[in-house]
Amino acid sequence: MLKFIIIGPLTRDTILREGLKYHTTGGAVYYQAVVLSKLEVDVTAIITLSSEDKELLNAFPSNVNVIPLFFDETMEFENIYPDIDPNHRVQKANVPKNPVKPENLPKNMESYDAVLLCPLSPSDIPIETIKYISTYNIPIYLGAQGYLRQLDHHKVILKPWNDFQNFLKYIQMVFIDEIEAKVIMNKKDHELSIIGKELSHFGPEEVIITRGDRGAMIYSSITKHTYKIQAFPPKQTMDPTGLGDTYMAAY
Repeated sequence: MLKFIIIGPLTRDTILREGLKYHTTGGAVYYQAVVLSKLEVDVTAIITLSSEDKELLNAFPSNVNVIPLFFDETMEFENIYPDIDPNHRVQKANVPKNPVKPENLPKNMESYDAVLLCPLSPSDIPIETIKYISTYNIPIYLGAQGYLRQLDHHKVILKPWNDFQNFLKYIQMVFIDEIEAKVIMNKKDHELSIIGKELSHFGPEEVIITRGDRGAMIYSSITKHTYKIQAFPPKQTMDPTGLGDTYMAAY
């Protein structure tokens, strides 16, 4: 059985869509744990949250080994879908600094087959932690969304990731969406295929760019080829929150 470790913050989410408002457990690490547990992967999840929100841990499947790191606050997101377009989302957030440091990781890191990094803000997984993981020579997969996120009066905005080169040299696969791809290097006029190829020059063997209901684009530095993956249309769209995270885990 494959053995994965996933790292990132657990969140308290509020979803507003089509006149409905509800609260739920969120965070990329949560969505990925659910997917991987269904695929019969041995999953360990290292998550950050407040001790006051311990009940959120009950959302994880029983076969996931959860290692909570307790801080003063739990990260909070408000995901607003203002129209019927599932790709159109406005986010607001409360983002405490809850970094996962090397000393927070298990001592048996070499026993894992891969590490999935799931930051939702720039401070969640520092470069020192990634460098430490890389010494174990196991694949590191990164959902890079958090490193581009900044807050403007609690509204989430994307800004270029100035030191992405220092991170990507340790990463085997990087996952971003098409908006993040155009922001990451501040090259909004570039084609996605060009951005994927350029990012691969800094380390990743594959750059996976998701495009919502229009599928995904994958650039492989091994084959030197861009693959366009068509979306499989769902019978019904309920809540698009976490789609990119589940895609990453399944891929």
